Amino acid sequence: MRVREASVEDRAAWDTFADTEGGNFHHYFDWKYVLEARGHQYIPLLAENNASGIIGIFPVVKQKRYLSSILHSDTRAGGLLLKRDLSDTERYEVTSALLKYVDSNYSGGCSRFTLRECLTPVDELYEEPTAALLDNGFQFRYDMSTKLPCTFVLELKQPFEENIWKGLWSKSLRRKIKNVERDGVVVTQDREFRYTEEFIDMLSANYERHGAMLYATREQKRLEINTFRDNAKLFVALFDGRPIVALFCYYTASTCFLWEIGSYVKDTGNANILCYKTAIEDACNEGYRFVELGWTETSGLAHFKEQLKGARVPFRMYEKRYSIPRTLVELVFIVVDRAWRDKTYLWKKRRVLWDSIVRW
Repeated sequence: MRVREASVEDRAAWDTFADTEGGNFHHYFDWKYVLEARGHQYIPLLAENNASGIIGIFPVVKQKRYLSSILHSDTRAGGLLLKRDLSDTERYEVTSALLKYVDSNYSGGCSRFTLRECLTPVDELYEEPTAALLDNGFQFRYDMSTKLPCTFVLELKQPFEENIWKGLWSKSLRRKIKNVERDGVVVTQDREFRYTEEFIDMLSANYERHGAMLYATREQKRLEINTFRDNAKLFVALFDGRPIVALFCYYTASTCFLWEIGSYVKDTGNANILCYKTAIEDACNEGYRFVELGWTETSGLAHFKEQLKGARVPFRMYEKRYSIPRTLVELVFIVVDRAWRDKTYLWKKRRVLWDSIVRW
C-alpha cells in the first residue's frame, strides 16, 4: 500500500472513485480550487494498493493562521472515504496509514485536527467509535444522546406524487405547502444563476441572524457556484416577482444535496418548505436515488427536517489536539469574535465552551 498526495492528473480517477464508492459532493477534486481561493491549503491524499488502484481518498484542508493552523476533513472537505469491499483489517490499516501520513507531513504548527465519519442509515445504531481513529490519537466528540450533528437521507421512488407526496409525507405537510402556493409564492428553477447575488445576500442574512459571518467573501462564493454550476441548481421562491428564499443544490451521480438555503427574514411563511419540495420533486423526476438534507447541528433544525421523512444519518465527529497552548489561543479568538457579534453567545454556549476547555 502507498499513500501520496494526488495531483491534477489524478482528478478523473479521484472523482470516479468518489462516485463509485458513495462519496458526497465535497469529495470532488475541484474543491481544491475553491478552498485555495479562500486561502486554505487543500491536501488530497490517495491510498493505493500494489496495483496502483485507489482504495481510499482523504481530502484534508489546512486553515493557516498566524499563531496556529487547523487541519480538518469534515463539513467542507468530504471526510475519509474507503473502498467498500475492504475487510475490517484492511480498513484499519488504510485509515492508520493515511492519518500517520498527515501527522508526518502536515501537522506542524497546528493546534488540532477534526474529521467526520458519515455513516449510512444501516450503521446508525452502531455506537462504538472507530478503533483506527482512537488508536491514532483522536478523541470521539459525538454526542450520542442528541445524535447531533447529523443529516437526513431521503430515498426517492418514482412517481413522486404517489410514493413521496402522498405515500410518505403527512397531510399537515402537504397542507402547509399548498397554502404557500395558494398565497401566491412560486418557485423557479434558476439554472442560469441569475439570482446569484440575491442568494448570497439571503445566505449572509442567515449567518447574521445567528451572530456569525458568511464563511466566504462574495467573490469566493461566486467562484464556488461557477466552479460547480454544471452540477448545481438554484431554486428561488418568488412572491410578487421578488425573491424571498433561495435553495442551492449540489448533485452527484446518485444524490441531490440540499446544501444551503437563504432568506432575508427568519419567518418565510413556509416558502422554505416549498423550495425543499420543489427540489426533491425535481430530483425524483430526474432519476436521482437519494436526497440528502444537509448538515444539521441543532434539535430544532432536526425536528424541522424530520417532517420530510428522511432516514437520520449521524455525522460522527473526532478531534485530535496537537498543542494545548495553540488550542487555547484559537478558542479565545473564536469566543471573542462570536461574543462581539452576539452578546448572548457566552451564555448560550457556556456548556459547549466549558467542554472545549476541559476535554483534552
